[in-house]
Amino acid sequence: MTLNDFLEAIAAKLTEIWPERLVYVDEIPKDADGQFFVGMISSAQEKHLDRRYRRSLQFEILYFLQAGETMAFQSWAERMYDEFETLTVWEAEGKTRLVRLTNAEARPNENARVYQFTFDAGFFFVVTPAELPVMETLEQSEELK
Repeated sequence: MTLNDFLEAIAAKLTEIWPERLVYVDEIPKDADGQFFVGMISSAQEKHLDRRYRRSLQFEILYFLQAGETMAFQSWAERMYDEFETLTVWEAEGKTRLVRLTNAEARPNENARVYQFTFDAGFFFVVTPAELPVMETLEQSEELK
């Protein structure tokens, strides 16, 4: 699972919930009113026992209000809390992983006319070991003393 896989999963979930709205990931265009932006706030990785690691990610979703917007903050926040408890992320060919999301927080910014929703995602993974020779092809030498 890459960081981009998480961004794509978040964008796909937003598109599923609000199919009539666009979702931007890389940059916010000037005409983003009524659309979403998904960004990563931070990421960290901790080494655990042997080849095990834990990765912690924090994301934000911005919703830019349109002029005359009728979507109330309370109903928007409630829907975001309900929908973003878990996230299904592509892991490998034909395999996905369900990741539990934590520390969800919604806040309006009336001056900027934007709603912000932030949350954390954390998961453990194991790094594939280096290629080791198998016993069938192991070179042996014998010595008599």
